[in-house]
Amino acid sequence: MAAALGWTSVARGQTTTHEHDAPHAVVPSTWDMNDADALLERMQQAAAGNPAAAARDISAALMHGVEPRVAAFGLHALAALGRAEGTVAVQHFLAHRRPTLRRHAIAAAVGIGGPELARAVEARVTDPDPGVRGDAAMALGEMNDREAIRSLWTALERDLTGTLAAQGTPLLRGCAHSIARLGDEAAVRRLLEYVRRAPFRSLTEAFELALRRSDLPDAAKAEVVRVIGGLATGDAREFLLRVVEGRTGRVPQWVDLARVAAQRIQAPGGKP
Repeated sequence: MAAALGWTSVARGQTTTHEHDAPHAVVPSTWDMNDADALLERMQQAAAGNPAAAARDISAALMHGVEPRVAAFGLHALAALGRAEGTVAVQHFLAHRRPTLRRHAIAAAVGIGGPELARAVEARVTDPDPGVRGDAAMALGEMNDREAIRSLWTALERDLTGTLAAQGTPLLRGCAHSIARLGDEAAVRRLLEYVRRAPFRSLTEAFELALRRSDLPDAAKAEVVRVIGGLATGDAREFLLRVVEGRTGRVPQWVDLARVAAQRIQAPGGKP
């Protein structure tokens, strides 16, 4: 596996290094790469120490080739450390053959951040695995990557015909969520055009997020309430009730609009 990854063994004590990243990608000589349990313990100990050194050592070990459970732990550690020294390993695992490890790598990319990893995550929006696609789309919002909005719109549109499930697909939910997080007022209004085209439950988290944004004008929030209230469905009513839940005292006009719209929709059993 080391050869397949482009790694070479170097006569430098008992260390192993990547030919393109030396001297940074050096596995510590005390780490036994043939003992998974011992390696997990070493990674755990490293993560409790210097963050930069830990990320560098763990990244080197992951690139050297490890068991899936060790790789998953290492990627989790890199996510928690949030250091750029882990970028090379995360990039590699974003293209790993195992979908579960690609998903762990996406989480690590979110923890580390940066445009380089954002572009690599954006490429996973077209991943063969639906869970990876959904995680990637959601991650782009968490990474605050506004450059990916065009890709998110394209993926959302393409995925509309991919499911009849009430919850939609992970990709659809992830795209909507990130667009609502990253987009401007025009993007939120455009997202409203999908209310009658996409499974409504795949969009509810996105619109709840939009309504929580302090930078979104009240007029746009009122439009969200108006469009969703116009559906006059049980799901729409539940959404509107969540909007007003726990609100006391003086509230914005769009919250009052949500309360009125919810009251106009009949609840199950025929009661308003």
